[in-house]
Amino acid sequence: MSVLPAPLAPTRPAFLTRTTPAARLVAGTAWLVAAIVTLDPIVPARLFLAAIVALWLWSGLPLRRIPARLAPLGFAILSLTVFSILLSSANGDRSLATMAQIGPARITGPAISAGLAIGLRVVVIALTTLLVFGPSDPTRMADSLVQQWHVPDRFAYGTLAALRVAPFMAGDWATIGAARRLRGLAPRGPVARVREAGGRLLVMLVSAIRRAERLALAMDARGFDSGVRRTHFRELRTNWRDWLTIVLSFAVAAAALFVAR
Repeated sequence: MSVLPAPLAPTRPAFLTRTTPAARLVAGTAWLVAAIVTLDPIVPARLFLAAIVALWLWSGLPLRRIPARLAPLGFAILSLTVFSILLSSANGDRSLATMAQIGPARITGPAISAGLAIGLRVVVIALTTLLVFGPSDPTRMADSLVQQWHVPDRFAYGTLAALRVAPFMAGDWATIGAARRLRGLAPRGPVARVREAGGRLLVMLVSAIRRAERLALAMDARGFDSGVRRTHFRELRTNWRDWLTIVLSFAVAAAALFVAR
């Protein structure tokens, strides 16, 4: 049994579940580029609102599970934002007005703006990733990349196989720890835990190499490296929903960048 949480699969038909993954990938890339090319926090804030609307109306994902899934990322975002504000070079500019004073450290407006821009950018990346990969399973994503972008079968389905193997690696980590405890090798103290983690990683490395060899042989036996043109069980073609998704995403990205405050 895997120790990883269950994936966020769509619970109802929605607009994005009927679009191809390649179209969603193009749309998500437009949003990520718009969020990265500027330091103005208004741009990622607008994209954040657009992502919330898209998740609510068109993703089909279970909305109640999204906050719990993103909770570990929330602490990292908060820490990154605070440290970016405190360590900004704009705080040393005496010509700027002081917005807050924390001991010897002064905080200026540009520092707050830069910190918020970094935090909101990470939030936009997380939500955009959900919108791109959440509405369909990894198999459909691999099929779309192979059929629509003509990505080599060996690379696309090899990556898919690696994603399928990741939960087994998490299970191996727990199994190795349980086996060591049964043999009386449970670590005591922080130093022993660090040493024990190194030993478990070595065992996992050997197990991963053996699994990769078996997987490569199985893929070669199924003709993934034969050079013969393959047929596809699930045919994917670009439709009007894909073009509408791409056009709307580029329009939202352009509006976030160029519309005045």
